[in-house]
Amino acid sequence: MKIFKEKKGLILTEAILTISILVTCALIAGGMFTNAVNTTAVSKDFLIANGLAIEGSEAVRNITYTNKMLHPNDKTCWLNLDPAVDNCGAKASAGSNYLPVEKADNSQTKGKWKLGDGSVKNLDLSKGDAANTTYLLYIDNVTKRYTTSSVNSVASKFYRSINFSTVNDTYATFEVKVSWYEGTKAWSTTSIVDVVNQ
Repeated sequence: MKIFKEKKGLILTEAILTISILVTCALIAGGMFTNAVNTTAVSKDFLIANGLAIEGSEAVRNITYTNKMLHPNDKTCWLNLDPAVDNCGAKASAGSNYLPVEKADNSQTKGKWKLGDGSVKNLDLSKGDAANTTYLLYIDNVTKRYTTSSVNSVASKFYRSINFSTVNDTYATFEVKVSWYEGTKAWSTTSIVDVVNQ
């Protein structure tokens, strides 16, 4: 009888120990799964942000190439903000923030893009959403593309600006910055681009 009682106590101890190990493993696996999901979400946002930064730099290149084709004999028109303005109107200047704006009619005649003036000095999400609304990107309801137009679109989590640090008749250097919130934390990625007037 004594042996039976000892075995009974041993079985209970083993069962409690096994359950404890299983619960611990489940908690560890749950934590790993949660971290994997969060990391995947942040990685996805970084990929989208890098794509938007590349699109912004290509938009500026598109503007400069269009200006060069429209004014092949005038080397001073290459950084005209809007290729649709034939008289070499406003030009990009060092220290200024811009946003690449798609033409409303998607007209390809004089370039798809133009640069618009940013209403705030720098894109900085630490100042809050209201201070950065100029740079907010939208998602088109039909094409599901990121766009600068709020017409038939919903606001995305991404903001994009272009800041020129150097501008002269030979070359220009600009930074494309894309920022967004992941939860309450602000993230950003930047791309520094040089363009040469040849």
